Amino acid sequence: MTNHKNEMSFGLFFLNSKSPFKSEDEELRNGLEQIKVADELGFHSAWMAEHNARDYGVVTSSTVYLAAAAAQTKRIKLGSAVARLPLHHPMQLAEEMTLVDVISNGRLYVGVGKGYDKLEFDAYNVDFDERHARFEESLDILKAALTNPRISYSGQFFNFSDIPINPRPIQQPGPPLFVMVSQNDASIINAAKDGYSFVLGGIKNDDTLHKISLYRETALAAGYSEDYVNDAMARSGKLLFVYVAETDEQAYEEFKEGLMWYMSERDNRPVFGVVQRDKVLDYNEFLKSENAIVGSPDKVRRDIEKFQKETGLNNIICWMNIGGQPNDRVIKSMNLFSKEVMPYFCNVETYQKI
Repeated sequence: MTNHKNEMSFGLFFLNSKSPFKSEDEELRNGLEQIKVADELGFHSAWMAEHNARDYGVVTSSTVYLAAAAAQTKRIKLGSAVARLPLHHPMQLAEEMTLVDVISNGRLYVGVGKGYDKLEFDAYNVDFDERHARFEESLDILKAALTNPRISYSGQFFNFSDIPINPRPIQQPGPPLFVMVSQNDASIINAAKDGYSFVLGGIKNDDTLHKISLYRETALAAGYSEDYVNDAMARSGKLLFVYVAETDEQAYEEFKEGLMWYMSERDNRPVFGVVQRDKVLDYNEFLKSENAIVGSPDKVRRDIEKFQKETGLNNIICWMNIGGQPNDRVIKSMNLFSKEVMPYFCNVETYQKI
């Protein structure tokens, strides 16, 4: 085993798809069960997406699902991945987030994004072309509301004066904010300038290394202390497809059906660097992707070692339950990962304090 000199942390991602393999209520309950098991197994974090009007994601409010997860867990960090700011009133979202922070006793991570799916905006009658401006204004309000007991604001979309924000969060000055980083460098530069942590999507290892180096350089130049930057980066991570079974062949076979169904549903944008728009995913090529870590415990350990060496990033957010994977298989994968992979990279009791 390693000496844990550069300890890693491992989280889980939950999209909760309404796949052909199970009902949506079964999928939602399975997700909560998996989060409860993850807490018991020592996973560091659980991240919950929100979507509307789409079968590939049926959690329409990340805060509602976060609150349910908070009530049944004790240690695991709980994050939104992401709350789509243009589709929320920022004051209400702030109040819901602070409430979740209280319910979880200070375990909330607040991940935010613009949203990318025009259908979701149309369903809520929000102008898709306004999403950037709404995101920027809402993020300013959200940050202020998470860290101040009263706020005032005057902008294009929102105007209010001296409004109290209740309840106050357990974490002070407020829960950490995360932004989702896209392939262009502007998003990581903006995150660094604002002092936010980040979650990376489907980019290659060399670009991951480039972006985290750019983040550190930009954040320090912006005046943040070395300790602040180290803490923000320790919380930051990358989303990867991860699945573990007793053998490589078993893992490949078990992971395939749910993944391929999900990819067939995700035709509105390129997906995590493993398939391009209007092209059919080749599963064997997917397994070779740097964003896929699928196999036996031994192979998964080797792949993680390679990822850490090539990127310098110590936090992986594992997407095990993609596309309505059977609940028993996901929990088996989580158990194998916890018992036969994580101990090589971290002391669970230590990294759960990050």
